[in-house]
Order: sequence, then C-alpha cells, then structure tokens
Amino acid sequence: MRGRRTRHEDVAPEHIAAVLRERIYGGIACLSTLLVLVRPADSSPWVAVVDVAVAAGGLWAASLLAEHVAHLAAHGKRLHGMEAITAARASGQILQASGTPLLLLVIAALGGMRYEVALKAGIWVSVVSLGLFALLAARRTRLPLWKRLLLVVALLGLGTLVVVIKTLAH
Repeated sequence: MRGRRTRHEDVAPEHIAAVLRERIYGGIACLSTLLVLVRPADSSPWVAVVDVAVAAGGLWAASLLAEHVAHLAAHGKRLHGMEAITAARASGQILQASGTPLLLLVIAALGGMRYEVALKAGIWVSVVSLGLFALLAARRTRLPLWKRLLLVVALLGLGTLVVVIKTLAH
C-alpha cells in the first residue's frame, strides 16, 4: 500500500541531512543576528523584527539559489517536482529557526514584554534549539550513547561560544 511516509527509516538520508544542515545554519544565523541587536537600546523591537526577518530571508533565498545552481551544475537541468519540494522543505528550516525569536520580538513590539527580555529569550531559545536538533540527529545514529551526548554538547557549545564571542565583541 502506498501512502504517506510515516517512519523515519523511509526518509532518504540525504533529505534528513539537508534538513538538519539548513536548521543549524538558520539557527546560527538567527542567533548571530539577535546578538548583534543586543547593543545599547538604540533600536526598537520592530527594527529588530525586520533585521531578523531580513537575515533569515536572505539566508533562505541564498540557500535556495545555491541548491538550484548546484543541481543545475551536477545534473544539467533545473530542480522540478519532488526535487524542488524537497529543496524547499530543507531550506524552509532556515525560516523556521527564526520563528520563535521573531514571535518574541513581535510580542515585545506590541508591548507584551520588554524588548531586552525578548532578545535574550530569543538568543537562548536559539541555543537550546541547536541542542535539540543535535539530539534529533544523534538519535538516528548508531553511535554509542557517550558519542551522541558529545555531539549534542558540541553543538550546544558552539551556540554558547557564538553568544560569548559576539557578546565580547560588542
């Protein structure tokens, strides 16, 4: 019986890798943008919403274009059908990575929370989400438990390192 794929074993490993790759790129890009915004409060929450949306949208567009150009070069034809849908789903992770931080900034812009609190919450949501996606990636491996945990800690460490470096730089 042909139907929707419901088991993760049925999903092509290349698609899973692309989704996770784009989610990590998107998470790091969103995190970097939020950290730039944590400077003396000379901007408004709406400016921050636009900054994060433009950064995520630009990276998303670049990802789609890069996928299209790479596919053209490798296969001599453009993406179409399921290939295009798969590429769009994978690159959509970049936009999804900025979803919660953007929502927090919109809430701040509407007066529902302080701008600084929204920024800091968005930063740590981004770091935790990197760890969550590392955990999801590690779950699919046959690595021993300690190596899976090391993978998760490494990605959380990367996110935290970005926070520390950007904070010290500004």
